[in-house]
Amino acid sequence: MVTCQEPDTPTADTPTADTPTADTPTADAPAADRIEGLLSFGPLIGGIAVPSPTEWVYALRASALIDDPIGGGCYRNALNAGRMGPDAHPETILGRCAVAGPGLMQTALRTARAAADEWGGSPRARRAAVADAFRTRLREHADALTDLLVEEGHPVRLARMEVADLVTFFGAETTDWCLRQLETRHTTGGRTVSLRRVPDGVVCVQPPQNTPALSVGAAFQSVLAGNALVVRLSRQAPIAAMYLLERIAVPALAEAGAPPGILSALCTDPAQALDAWLDSPLVDDVLYFGDSIRGEQIEKACLVAGKKPILELGGNDMVVVWRDAPLDRAVDALLESYHGSGQICCAPNIALVHPEIADRLTDQLAERVGALRPGFPDDPEVVLAATPNTAGYDAALADARRAGARVLTGGRHLDVGGRESDVAVFAEPALIRVDGLARARELRSVRHETFFPMLTVVVPEPAGDDELLAETVSFVAAGAYGLRNSLWAEDPAVVERFVRDVRSCGQLRVNDSHLAGVPYLSNHGGPGLSGDRFGELNYPMLRTSRLQGVSVAQSPPAQSDGVAPYLPARRRPRVEAVREYPPGWPPEELPGGLPAPFTEAFQHDPYPTLHWLREHRPVSRIMAPDGPGWLLTRYDDVRRAHTDPRVSCDSKRITAGRMWLRHWPSELRERLFTHLLDSDDPRHAELRAIMRPFFTPARQEQWRSRVQRVVDTRIDQIVDRGRADLMAAVAYPLGGNVLFSVLGATPPRMNHLRAMIWRTAEWNNDVPYVAALAHEIDAFVRRAVAEKRRAPGDDLISLLVRARDEDGLIGEDELHGQVMMMLVAGQDPSINSVGNSLYALLSHPGQLAELRGDPTLLETGIGELLRYESPLPFTSWRGTLEAVEFGEVTVPANESLFLCLGAANRDPARFPDPDRLDLHRPTPGHLAFGHGAHYCLGALIGRMTAEAAVTTVLRRLPGLRLDGTPRWRPSMFERGLSALPVAWDLPRKAQKTQRTQKAKKGQRLQKMQKPQKGAVR
Repeated sequence: MVTCQEPDTPTADTPTADTPTADTPTADAPAADRIEGLLSFGPLIGGIAVPSPTEWVYALRASALIDDPIGGGCYRNALNAGRMGPDAHPETILGRCAVAGPGLMQTALRTARAAADEWGGSPRARRAAVADAFRTRLREHADALTDLLVEEGHPVRLARMEVADLVTFFGAETTDWCLRQLETRHTTGGRTVSLRRVPDGVVCVQPPQNTPALSVGAAFQSVLAGNALVVRLSRQAPIAAMYLLERIAVPALAEAGAPPGILSALCTDPAQALDAWLDSPLVDDVLYFGDSIRGEQIEKACLVAGKKPILELGGNDMVVVWRDAPLDRAVDALLESYHGSGQICCAPNIALVHPEIADRLTDQLAERVGALRPGFPDDPEVVLAATPNTAGYDAALADARRAGARVLTGGRHLDVGGRESDVAVFAEPALIRVDGLARARELRSVRHETFFPMLTVVVPEPAGDDELLAETVSFVAAGAYGLRNSLWAEDPAVVERFVRDVRSCGQLRVNDSHLAGVPYLSNHGGPGLSGDRFGELNYPMLRTSRLQGVSVAQSPPAQSDGVAPYLPARRRPRVEAVREYPPGWPPEELPGGLPAPFTEAFQHDPYPTLHWLREHRPVSRIMAPDGPGWLLTRYDDVRRAHTDPRVSCDSKRITAGRMWLRHWPSELRERLFTHLLDSDDPRHAELRAIMRPFFTPARQEQWRSRVQRVVDTRIDQIVDRGRADLMAAVAYPLGGNVLFSVLGATPPRMNHLRAMIWRTAEWNNDVPYVAALAHEIDAFVRRAVAEKRRAPGDDLISLLVRARDEDGLIGEDELHGQVMMMLVAGQDPSINSVGNSLYALLSHPGQLAELRGDPTLLETGIGELLRYESPLPFTSWRGTLEAVEFGEVTVPANESLFLCLGAANRDPARFPDPDRLDLHRPTPGHLAFGHGAHYCLGALIGRMTAEAAVTTVLRRLPGLRLDGTPRWRPSMFERGLSALPVAWDLPRKAQKTQRTQKAKKGQRLQKMQKPQKGAVR
């Protein structure tokens, strides 16, 4: 057993000098007053044990706490409070560590700084000698270190693997590869060029509370880069870690001739240590092991303080088991989830299993899991460890049951003998099965790290292998955590796809143990919630160093005769969208060469296709860009679907709904799609009631003069030109100004915002930067809400803010979702109503002439214009909660519905001769703005805006006519023009002015083309 000096000095904080003297006993010297069988460690500063304080933290043997958790826990508390001594029950005590105060931490930092300045310039061979010596001593002490881990509660099978993994990490293969990264040299053009990694300096390490020893061992690798290390040890389990440092690391440093100040370790308060590190100018890096929430806070604090954060955080690893996987080996790998009762960050938490083998695998796995039993950690048949987080375990199981998942095993709290007890320290190994990826995303055990014995088996819905593999790989790649993921499959194409597309984690395993160490691979590191913002596979000697270039000229470099012209090495890259369309997209054409719904050709003229479908397949299963669904084209079916309680607008309620707009970032989609268009009664009615006061007919009528003022202003700017694009000149700015007047938000660059909104809402188009666009919209929403919290007014956002902050009627996500919904849906009905109405009139000269002769005809004619070219040809997403009958066709439950307003408004059963524009036609019941509970709140504003624009444009632009080919904007739910080029007759005065301007312009051009006097020709 190793002990550290336990001197008589009573001072708690300050040693006799900043740097330990040569007279201070080293780690290899036994303590004078050792308690028999007790490991006793004082603070380690610069590799030397210094006088320790009088406060101790005691560690009891895990077997004592497992055997009697109540009694053992009380005794440990009494020991730490000084109320009892170690002689009361010495057989239960593993060891103790002295608690160091702030003064000793400052001493450790000063010692480390001095050592780092010396060690940082040492040759690479000297650092390699440290690695060799550490590896040798680690092998020599492997059994003793394993025993200490077992005494701290690691099951012996796990402890052996952990020590073996550490030996592998410091093996020759990994170490040599890392050392090669430290420097390369090249000779070129009379120069010796060196690319080298230089050490950051002083690295402070905070290992995890429950298993510090192995993390400290990995962190020791940063010494090989030339850094000095200061370690704050956990009060919970410091013994094995201190043994590793004192008995293995310190002698290895001494053997290689490294400065003694390179390594310090203190058992102290975590917050106190972190504050000291952040405040000290001596510290360069902070290497933190812990949970993701605290890690994010530490990262921000480090950046503010000018320290490099290196974070090792939580994990939520996934294992994919494909249909050709060897089941026995795959089950063995999945059982690693229960090693240490799941209290290992890189243990698998989720298994995604091919539906074809799911039943066999879960049966086999359930039998194996059910056989796992509690026991003492020195029992080689035991893999479970005591589980402190039983509350999280219970909550995850309750959540799974509420969500409809099946709990196949687990749920009880067990003592070491396997008996159920309310004071037990073991959680029964739990196995959960959930069918469907959408349902799985709702589970707490899938969304978050589970630090207890629980594995969730996710079985995707049956589909073709290509679709299934795409969905599975996408599910894994979208994981918020990023430590490691595994695949079990024999098909080389499946392996290649998995390795190619899963790039969001630090490590991938294929047909291999998920936990066992592998040469060349680190056991730590990854992006997302598993690491810092620069997270990757973590080799501490590389993460705690930085790249530097050095050039040493041996002779004057050769001079170039001239500067060569620049030639690009490759074509400029173009950012492409990453979209995965479902099998069957794009669909084949319909009979007669008609374009299928939602294809590009369909967008330009959907009505022939809709007419054919209404006649031959009025309730038709079709393929859309984000999956299959049922298209309704008859008026009666579409109208009834608006009010049928079996039809839902809430895309989160059924699996099919989660396909909609899935190219949005999942976090934003979950948070912002909580608005009117994506909700059902009763919540929809409650949200609508909050907004209704702002959309009464009287309130909307107040906007008429404002709308008229905007239209006149826009016409003023173009009236003398003779030609323009009416969408850019009138419709777009009119829709935006009306919307932002309603919202009360500060108008942004309207064209910029409008383009962002349209691109993120385009269902059937590849959208580069879609995540960035969505985040930009989210940022705008946040700013607008914050602005109204500071300065509320008589506007819609202020109304919503009051409903959130004062009345508590909506949540913060709903507040942001409502504002986002208004941004996306609030201006387009107005824009499309204006553009579509003008185009319909311009393409029907007879109707246009009648309207010019009798402007009052628009009072009834506006309804016909909206019916004829509906601004919203489809409603927002709908889905079936239960089977629903439409005529002779029954649409099953859990299917998407596409309610085609454009087709319903041209149904001859409702509107005779529907493809003819007739401004005299009465149009009660047209569905341009929907129907029922989801009837558009701003319908009156949209109608009023179209009336004002059409009336004013026809009055002020005489002889208005098309001047080119209009272009339709591709969109799933909307039908609107992107360009409407027109020309009109100019008054004589304007024509003369225009001719004069053209003449002057021609004269200027001629003058510019004439050679000037004295000019070189």
